Amino acid sequence: MARDRYTEVTRTGWGKRIGQSLSGALIGGLLFLGSFALLWWNEGRAIGEARALAEGAGAVIDVGIDTVEAKNEGKLLHVTGQVDASPQARDDSTGLTVDALQLRRVVEMYQWVEKRSSKEEKKLGGGSETVTVYEYEQEWNDDPIDSSDFKKPETHANPNQWPLHSDSFAANEVKLGAFVLAQATRDALGRWQDLPAAITAQLPEQFGEFRRLANGALYRGADPERPEVGDMRIRYEYQPEATFSIVAKQSGGLLDRYVASNGREVLLVEDGSVPAAQMFEGAQARNSLITWLVRAGGTLLMWIGLSMVFAPISRVLDVLPMLGTIGSWGIGLVTGLISLLLSLLTIGIAWVFYRPLLGFAIIAAVVGLFVWSRMGRKSAPVAAAPAPAAPPPPPPGA
Repeated sequence: MARDRYTEVTRTGWGKRIGQSLSGALIGGLLFLGSFALLWWNEGRAIGEARALAEGAGAVIDVGIDTVEAKNEGKLLHVTGQVDASPQARDDSTGLTVDALQLRRVVEMYQWVEKRSSKEEKKLGGGSETVTVYEYEQEWNDDPIDSSDFKKPETHANPNQWPLHSDSFAANEVKLGAFVLAQATRDALGRWQDLPAAITAQLPEQFGEFRRLANGALYRGADPERPEVGDMRIRYEYQPEATFSIVAKQSGGLLDRYVASNGREVLLVEDGSVPAAQMFEGAQARNSLITWLVRAGGTLLMWIGLSMVFAPISRVLDVLPMLGTIGSWGIGLVTGLISLLLSLLTIGIAWVFYRPLLGFAIIAAVVGLFVWSRMGRKSAPVAAAPAPAAPPPPPPGA
């Protein structure tokens, strides 16, 4: 992999840094407000998805795949069997035809890729020096990379002409027994695999400027072992005809999305033979994982936004770099704690709206945490002053 590097050093004055932080504070305010909307939306999404899945788990019925029975019209079905395609998936450009649910052509070009990293060092007086390193590497990529946006485009130019692009080719009809899979159900199928070389042997020995390699890929260039910028290769992936388990609504002869009473859609697809109960358990687990990931993302977004709002304070303190660093750490710690408390409070209020009992419990926990933190900051009670010593007894004979 060829690579080279270019380093750029820029210096920014104290006044300009303060101006940049003020502009960033406006953006931070928007991120801060947006995090509340994200957290609120996520709780509604999570609860709605959980309820829809619970409703589906109670309504789903297991049926055979040999016939489509009218009595099951509109019901949520669980079916398992071989998913077949008819006719074959075909790439008309190269003439490749495969017994598969879907065929995907991946066209890649060897291109320059720019990667940049920056390190800022504060200077006495509030200014800063930023060292930015631009690294250029050559990699295979299936998307055109616009080299005109590079820092050094003149020595790292990528071709902009592609004789062929990536594309996918689906069979006209995909069936599971007597059922036809609707487009949404077909899109949920996974199991993409590299097309075996034995199948790609159907490809022509010469396809325009491309020639077929021993592994079945098509290649345009002088030497596949030592690619150069502008070299291209074509490889294929496919979805084989295989056994799938599907939970979907019977709509005529189609297996399509089921709409629960709360308006959310239920459509589950798994590789192999999987019981309905296990499919719903897996869906609930995925919903829970997504919920926690979005919660973490919303809290992080709130922290970033709030830190940007207070960043001008640390920029003012940067007149002495060490003081600015201490200020940045302090702001980060305080805004992190505030973001955590506000995120929990937002989630709690959302649950009050969606599930009152749990919501009030979360809010009570947040309030308790806040009160505890405030009590911990109170100073310890001052020790009582010692009582004055009793006067000495008068001398004898006084």
